Amino acid sequence: MPGAGIFPGIRAAWIHKLAMVAAIMMLVGSLEALAQETAPDPGKATGPEIQAYRDQWVPREYPSPARGWFYADAAVVAGLLSSGAWLVRSHRPARWISANLAAALLYLGIFRGGCICPVGATANVLLGVSHPELVGLATLAIFMAPLVAALVSGRIFCGAVCPLGAVQQMLTRSKARPLPRWLHRALLALPVAVLLATAAAVWAGLGFLPCRLDPYKPLFFQGHAFVQKLASMLSWGHVEPGWILAGSALAWAILAAALVAGWFIPRLFCRYVCPYGVLLGLLASVGFWRREIDAESCIQCNRCLKQCPVQAIETSSDGKTLKLSSYQCVQCGHCSRVCRRLSV
Repeated sequence: MPGAGIFPGIRAAWIHKLAMVAAIMMLVGSLEALAQETAPDPGKATGPEIQAYRDQWVPREYPSPARGWFYADAAVVAGLLSSGAWLVRSHRPARWISANLAAALLYLGIFRGGCICPVGATANVLLGVSHPELVGLATLAIFMAPLVAALVSGRIFCGAVCPLGAVQQMLTRSKARPLPRWLHRALLALPVAVLLATAAAVWAGLGFLPCRLDPYKPLFFQGHAFVQKLASMLSWGHVEPGWILAGSALAWAILAAALVAGWFIPRLFCRYVCPYGVLLGLLASVGFWRREIDAESCIQCNRCLKQCPVQAIETSSDGKTLKLSSYQCVQCGHCSRVCRRLSV
């Protein structure tokens, strides 16, 4: 047949080409293996200059920017606690303590976004009970510093350093009506329940309850976003155009509700929600220094009782003296400000 001898020739040509390709691939593979065997290993170099360099080489440590912020935050918290303790124990005017609290709000609340917070660190430390490796030095230091201060000078952190307390103190009526005594005492059990629930939630892997209950987050996040945007503008960096709104509509609605409630009930979150306040109150109750009312010089005018924003002062059972609860007292200094006999 015509062309019958063509196909065998084509098959022979293809077989020849495939054999050539296979031979080339085997040759390349052999050369690569030979190169790997003969190539020098930099880690095993033994030349005199290389060996001398390896003997004299010292690993260089590059400090993390986060470490610098840790030192700055720790210094600020320690400074605010120290100044607050001095103001309280030396009976300085209450407006000076409020100024210390305002400085804490600006740095811890606005500049740092409210995230340098022992209240939230409570959950971190509780997590460290079961997983110590998850608690950093910065978190532990921020958590422990106010507790040590509470042993020495009462709940200084609440009245002179806490940014959450600052918002509540600044946005409340000066002459708010106190809650009924029975209701106030009943509500004091809520922070204890929140502390226990925080521990249970952390150990069950359900998240950090104090951070979820904090209604003031949008305010702090908004301030922090503004500071970051301003810093970028001043450094001629890239800036997001328009207004930046931090947080959801629900978060802002919760903030508005908390502010309205706090206008009528002073330090609502501090007194009836904050789990960290339980720990501070317990240590303040057994601390080395406690604010007291001198029964001999007190004339029972009840001015301090009416001015206390957390209802830490009440009449004794016999009705003849006033007593002050170190567990509840936040060291705001309002009682000392209004006492004409300097009995507090």
